[in-house]
Amino acid sequence: MPTEKQIQASRANGARSHGPVTAQGKLNSSRNSTRHGLLAQTIVLDCESKDRFEQLLASYTEEFQPGSPAETTLIENMAMARWRQIRVCHLQRALLDVEIARQPLFTGQVPTRAAVVFRNLSDTSNSLEVLLRYETAFERQFTRALHALMKLQDRPKRGPAPDLPPATIAATFDREPDPEIPNET
Repeated sequence: MPTEKQIQASRANGARSHGPVTAQGKLNSSRNSTRHGLLAQTIVLDCESKDRFEQLLASYTEEFQPGSPAETTLIENMAMARWRQIRVCHLQRALLDVEIARQPLFTGQVPTRAAVVFRNLSDTSNSLEVLLRYETAFERQFTRALHALMKLQDRPKRGPAPDLPPATIAATFDREPDPEIPNET
């Protein structure tokens, strides 16, 4: 338990602080909500860049300056939805690239081959339709989280928030499954 003298010294030191000044200090500060990278471990595939995801999350955190665990969660939802939407775009491109490469060269120039591939995939496979459905769903997720965040940030403040550790979505997965609950993974 800190003494009264330590508390007063901490308050005096805190009053002199004006936050980070350098660009690197501001970047570090913006990543304070990225404490342990659990969210990136949950969302980012092994073939994707965890650093890029954390940069995306940090940019949203810096832009929207969450003031509560609920706002932090909404920002995490936005980052996850955007990350997954980007992944879908990469999958669409990869799918089309693979199919274009399979086309015989006599089919024509690349735009013609791409059109043939697009038509064939549209006619014989639902992969493009499924990817579009996912892309649309992730866009809706992002937009809903953004609107909810804007509503939360526009509400009148109720005083200082309790001193609780910030919650993250990934934190719910850093425990062992409960053997009493069937089918929990």
